[in-house]
Amino acid sequence: MKDKTIRDTDRLKDAASAPAEPMRPYYDVENGALVYVGVITDRRSGATSYGAPLRLCDALEVTGRGVDDSGIHFRVLHWKDSRNEAVTLAIPAADIGDRDGWRLLKGRGLSVSAQRHRLELLADYLMMHGSKKLWHITPSGGWCHGAYILPSGEIVGEPDRPMLYNGDRSHAASYRPSGTLADWQKHVATLAQGNSRAMFAIGCALAAPLMWLADLESGGFHLFGDSSSGKTGAAAIGASVWGEPDGQKLSWDSTPLALTNAAAARNDGLMWLDEIGQGKSFDIGLAAYRLFNGVGRMQGAREGGNRTMARFRTLVLSTGEKAVNTFMMADGQAIHAGQEVRLPDVPADAGAGLGAWEDLHHHASAGELAEAVSREAKRYHGTAGLAFLDIITRNREAITGAVNDTLQRWRHKLPPEASGQARRVTSRFGLVAAALELAGRHSVTGWKAGDGERAVEKCFSAWLMRTGTGKREDLRITEQAEDWFAINALGRFIRDDEHRRLVGVVVARETAGRHMKRDGADIYYVFRGVFNEEIAAGFDPAKAAQVLHDAGMLAKGSDGRIQRVAKMPGHNGAVRVYEFIRTTRTEDDEK
Repeated sequence: MKDKTIRDTDRLKDAASAPAEPMRPYYDVENGALVYVGVITDRRSGATSYGAPLRLCDALEVTGRGVDDSGIHFRVLHWKDSRNEAVTLAIPAADIGDRDGWRLLKGRGLSVSAQRHRLELLADYLMMHGSKKLWHITPSGGWCHGAYILPSGEIVGEPDRPMLYNGDRSHAASYRPSGTLADWQKHVATLAQGNSRAMFAIGCALAAPLMWLADLESGGFHLFGDSSSGKTGAAAIGASVWGEPDGQKLSWDSTPLALTNAAAARNDGLMWLDEIGQGKSFDIGLAAYRLFNGVGRMQGAREGGNRTMARFRTLVLSTGEKAVNTFMMADGQAIHAGQEVRLPDVPADAGAGLGAWEDLHHHASAGELAEAVSREAKRYHGTAGLAFLDIITRNREAITGAVNDTLQRWRHKLPPEASGQARRVTSRFGLVAAALELAGRHSVTGWKAGDGERAVEKCFSAWLMRTGTGKREDLRITEQAEDWFAINALGRFIRDDEHRRLVGVVVARETAGRHMKRDGADIYYVFRGVFNEEIAAGFDPAKAAQVLHDAGMLAKGSDGRIQRVAKMPGHNGAVRVYEFIRTTRTEDDEK
């Protein structure tokens, strides 16, 4: 005991004789602000003391460091804005200390000092202090590390590592749930039941997060019909799965870049694009190309190289008064088969004389039902999607198996000779059916087994009746050729009885070729330039020629080539032309 007392006394003596710990500057949070407390040294005495706290910004915490998929580093910050709402933001480390960085922080509600010296101190704090916890930063919503990120930034499920959504939040408020799931079932899903287009729209919303599990490409559906058909009301019911419908509704009349950013936020989610007729066909074609390819536009970075391209997979629910191909062609734009496969047309008219509706649920008219749907969807929304995501995250393996089983069954709905394009569209219909049946089985919609799939089958039949099971691009080529001959056959060809006296003579500028009779049948020799620039406009001429030959419209020459040699008006020698033996498809090809 005596020895211990002696040792303690010695330690106290050593501590008393040790030099004082030097004063060091430090950062602290006091009175709602992040402050810097420096050390002041008296010039005469050399004594040191702490200076007055310098206010740098609002109270702020560095909660970690982040890295995105491209290796860009971030600092993860947390504070409360003037509304006392929590803000968590990942700021690129390269922007800290620069004007862009301060602009970003101030834009999100953080009050920052304007004094240069204090900004330098704040930049030092952000770069060198705070937690070293590592976050994964993602600019896209959807599935990531085993959890699902909503466009609001909310994370559903338990990710296998800390992650933070750092993308577009401009529509975040639209994804806040209102009411309970039971409210939505009673007031919204009930009105949709028995109405195939409304049920189909709900299915599209629920199918979006299943695309990743089924490994399906981006795509969607275009619901078209007259302005009073009810298509927008049906789409609004679908949007209510995820949030307030009006806030989710996007316009086709947006820049391609804006739509790309919106798609990245809605990755693995529903994207409702309203009124295709409001946009310009060229812009819509470009936007659709980017949306369905799942990548944004490549842009150069200020410091060199290129910025990270946005990547996404979305299910688009589009509405408009006209079918997509009708709208595009009316403005002189060709629609490609890939676009039709990614955005197939589904008539809004359900065939019951009530536009998009079949069951009015005791309402006096379709218009009255549409008003009720709009009113209830604004009151109750956003709960069904959350409930469905919870089911997926807790039962992913079983859900994936059920989805694949349904897709396999739907693929057998087509005949063996159906084109690959038709099969891709059918798979997407099957995914919608799978989503509705799963939602019914797990008490999300409140519908009976089979109700959802029957609704999808009605929409599928309406699409199939319009398009058939063949290749869409081949059909478009033959239709374009038929339309061209219907307009030009009588006025732009030199008849055979005039041909001999016109050989070598300058002929009318718009002449398309030569017309003759063979065994009583009309034969048309078409100049190559006319074929390439008009009949095959928008398509590869070689492919168009082969398709038209297979359709029984275009003959091959004696040498087996599709072009043949013939004497033509305006030419002294023989030239290569296309020989059309029919101006319409053969009956077998039409089938």
